[in-house]
Amino acid sequence: MEADLVSRSAFVCWMLIFGGLWLSNEAQAQSAPCLTPTRQDGLCVPIHRCRNIYDIVQKPTPPSTGIANYIKRAACTLPGVERSICCQPPEVVPETTVLPGKADLLPKECGQSVNDRIAFGNATQVFAFPWMALLQYNQNGELIDGCGGSLINNRYVLTAAHCIKTRSTIRLVQVRLGEHTRNQDIDCNIYRDNNGVEIERDCADPVEDYQVESFEIHPDYNRPKYSNDIGLIRLDRSVTMKYHIRPICLPVTPQLRSKQFERYIVTGWGTTENQTGSQALLQATVPRVNNDECQQKMLQNRLNVQLSDKQLCAGGSDKVDTCRGDSGGPLVFSTDFNGPRFIQFGVVSAGVDSCGKKSIPGIYCRVGSYMDWILNTIKP
Repeated sequence: MEADLVSRSAFVCWMLIFGGLWLSNEAQAQSAPCLTPTRQDGLCVPIHRCRNIYDIVQKPTPPSTGIANYIKRAACTLPGVERSICCQPPEVVPETTVLPGKADLLPKECGQSVNDRIAFGNATQVFAFPWMALLQYNQNGELIDGCGGSLINNRYVLTAAHCIKTRSTIRLVQVRLGEHTRNQDIDCNIYRDNNGVEIERDCADPVEDYQVESFEIHPDYNRPKYSNDIGLIRLDRSVTMKYHIRPICLPVTPQLRSKQFERYIVTGWGTTENQTGSQALLQATVPRVNNDECQQKMLQNRLNVQLSDKQLCAGGSDKVDTCRGDSGGPLVFSTDFNGPRFIQFGVVSAGVDSCGKKSIPGIYCRVGSYMDWILNTIKP
C-alpha cells in the first residue's frame, strides 16, 4: 500500500430491460458491418445497443422530423432481431454475456427510501438508506467495525474487493444490516415541537447480523493497481426485507449504465473531519469530476494511479469528502426507474487520506461496468 494513495479501508470506495429484466435469445447482442446514412462505416446492432439513437427514441416527446428520417434511413437487418440500426461504432454499447435468467435474481422493488457524518456532511435519518451494510471483522479475537457495503438482493452485499481481501490479522466474518447509530440498541427518529419537547418518535426494529457464507472478488482486482476494486459477499441465510432493511437498485439498463449526474450521494460511518469514527450513519453530496480532470489532479499531487473508464471520480471540493472506514460503501443518486428510485453507480474504492482537507477527488469503482460480472457471479 502506498503512503499517499490508499485503499478505502482508509477512504470511503447490461443487462437489457426492454419490457422487463430478461434478455431473450432474440435480443442477445449481435452486430454486422454497415454504412450509416452519412456513408460512414458502422455496425448493424439491435437498437437498444446504439446509445445515442436509443436515448432519442426513448424520450417521451417524439423526435423531430429530421431525426426521425435519419433513424428510418439508418435501419438495417439482423436475423431474429425486431429492430436494428446502423450505429456509429463509438456509440455501440458492448454486448452482454449475462447468463439467461440471472437478472431475475435482482429485486424489482429496490432503491426505495422513506426520507430524503462523513466529513463535512450531514447526519442521516433512520430509514433513509435501508440498503446500508456494515462489515465487521475479527481482529485478534475482537469483533470490530470496518468497511461499508450495500444490500443488492436477499443474499448478497456489494462492496469493494479490498474490504474482502484483508490482512491476515483481520478477517471478514459478519455483515450487519439495519444499522444506523452504532452505539444504540434501538434507532429512532425523534420529533420535537418548537420548545424542544418530544412529541413523537419513529423507531426501527433491531439490527440483524449475518455470517459470511462465501465471497467473490473480481478476478482482475488490483491489475493495474486500484482497479476492478469490487466484490460480492454471500450471506449465510436469506434476508427478510423490512422497513429498515431494503436493497438498492443497480444500473441494469443501457440507459442507467451510461447515465451521469453532476453530483452523487455517499454514505458511511467513517472518520469525520475531527478524525473520529461516527456512531451515526452520515451522508455527503459530492460533485462528479470527469476522469481527465481527476487524472490531472492525481498527477499534480504525485499520486501513482492510472484511471480507466471503469472508474469514476467524485468529491474533493469545498472539503466535502469521504473518509476512513467508508470503503466499499455505495455512491448513489435518485433517478426515474419504474418511478423515482435510488440507483448505485459507484463503490467507494480509493483516494487521498485527507478527510476533506485537500481538494482531491475520491475514486469509485463504476458499478455499471461490472453488471455482467455481478449477474454471472450471484446465484439463488
